[in-house]
Amino acid sequence: MEPTHERKEHRQELSDEKQLMLLNPPTVRQPYPWLLISDGKDQERQTFFSISEDRFYTRAIPEMRNKVIICTCNNGWLVLRDLNSMNVCLLNPTSKETVHLPPLEDNDGYACILSSLPSNHNHQCQVVFINAKCVFYFCRLGDAKFDKQVFETEMPLGRCDMLSATFFGGKIYFIVSLGFAIHPLFIAEFVDSEIRFTKLGIEEYHDQTPQDIISSYSYLIESCGEILLLEKMMFGIYRRNVFGFLVFRMDLFENKWVQVKNIGERTIFLSRSGSSISTCSIVAEGVKQNAIYFTKYADRYLYVFDLEDDTISKSLPCPIVACQRLYLDWVMLS
Repeated sequence: MEPTHERKEHRQELSDEKQLMLLNPPTVRQPYPWLLISDGKDQERQTFFSISEDRFYTRAIPEMRNKVIICTCNNGWLVLRDLNSMNVCLLNPTSKETVHLPPLEDNDGYACILSSLPSNHNHQCQVVFINAKCVFYFCRLGDAKFDKQVFETEMPLGRCDMLSATFFGGKIYFIVSLGFAIHPLFIAEFVDSEIRFTKLGIEEYHDQTPQDIISSYSYLIESCGEILLLEKMMFGIYRRNVFGFLVFRMDLFENKWVQVKNIGERTIFLSRSGSSISTCSIVAEGVKQNAIYFTKYADRYLYVFDLEDDTISKSLPCPIVACQRLYLDWVMLS
């Protein structure tokens, strides 16, 4: 009877190891981001999909339950908000390090910027949330509340809408909509305890969208030491269909946007929320270069826009996830 008892203990040990594995992200290392799919009634399930492996890993990470991702960062950190409140936090899903932030005022479609790595509760790290009405909420790690500053422009064109923002060279670059096809570029930088806004003299990029396109969506991203502007062209009912992307590079010397037809060995991973991760010279089986990987709202499919031939392909990374109440984002795992 004694050997049987030892085998039972061994099976229990393996069961505990498997249970621990299911509570953590995959440990497989790869030089490009994972597609993270959160689904379930309370967002209790996280599925990590590897493009080169063409394989998904299902997890149930307690720290991510009942939370929605506001944005993901190139360094692996996630910005999370509770589904039932305005409580927000930073989470490193690999180390499980969590940094709690002051609650937000409302749920008005935020972009988020981290000025530096928040590891070890780095109190020099500025956390900036920007809502759709161009209101900036900012704090340092450890602050009890967010400071608030409204972006105002002298252009008398009525409503100002935030389109996209990115962090580059220690400054926040952002574009706003001041009316039809008017999308100026601004810089936000901290001076003492306030934000100073400066309009860049970058000439407007020329709208080259086909006539059938009824709308476009702008993404401003940092990519391999440059700032790129991506225009996603949409058509069809409810703007559900994507025609393709126009890509512009910011030329600071010429003070203009320059359209580029080829991004070389780069690959851009773009989520619906506007979070993006750009990689350079990634050599991995099945991962395309000179391409933009993107997702859609309430859609299980993964889409790839190939800049070389202007085509879009799609695949179903995980057939077992729900068709509703799901969120897709990209995350780098450390």
